[in-house]
Amino acid sequence: MTVCCIGTLRELPERIIMDNIAITNHFQEWIDNYADDIRLLASLLNMEGVPDELKRLAVGTLNYGLKQLDLIPDFYAPVGLIDDAMIIRIFANLGTDLIIKIPDDLTKRRLIEMTEGDAIIKEFCGDQIYRALVNYVKALPDKKVRQRDAKIVLGNEEIRKEFITDIEVELKGYVGSKIDDPDSVVKDLRSFLKLKLVG
Repeated sequence: MTVCCIGTLRELPERIIMDNIAITNHFQEWIDNYADDIRLLASLLNMEGVPDELKRLAVGTLNYGLKQLDLIPDFYAPVGLIDDAMIIRIFANLGTDLIIKIPDDLTKRRLIEMTEGDAIIKEFCGDQIYRALVNYVKALPDKKVRQRDAKIVLGNEEIRKEFITDIEVELKGYVGSKIDDPDSVVKDLRSFLKLKLVG
């Protein structure tokens, strides 16, 4: 079965102009769906037919969710939760050509839907911060968290099981957050990302 959203994905406009309320509505949806999105990425690690490079990118993204690599601490909610959700969507966009090779249609469709958030992130960040954020995500698979990087996780079944268990433990403590002040959230998030990624 062919996934019909691929055409829609390629027709996304180069730039999407949104006000602070509109963009934080997207952010709120991402925060609300975060646990389900992370579980979807974790499911890729043991799924047949998923390209190895996509699994590698997924491990890097999941490792980011284990907090030691956080650009913005989660306790600084909701801003500290939005960056986690942004990383997931940049991961999906980086893996677009690999996602379409996944044999499971439901997984493929959900990941393709995530890629559509990349255009929102690019509009929000601007070119300089966006490029730095993409490069940051590309480097995540080689960064170790709890002494595990993508090569170690994917190369050992027991370590992979332990890794997925750790992710579930983290998710049990996830409570999300509500965006009550869109203007402050947009200002703070952009400032944090600029400071951490561009300087």
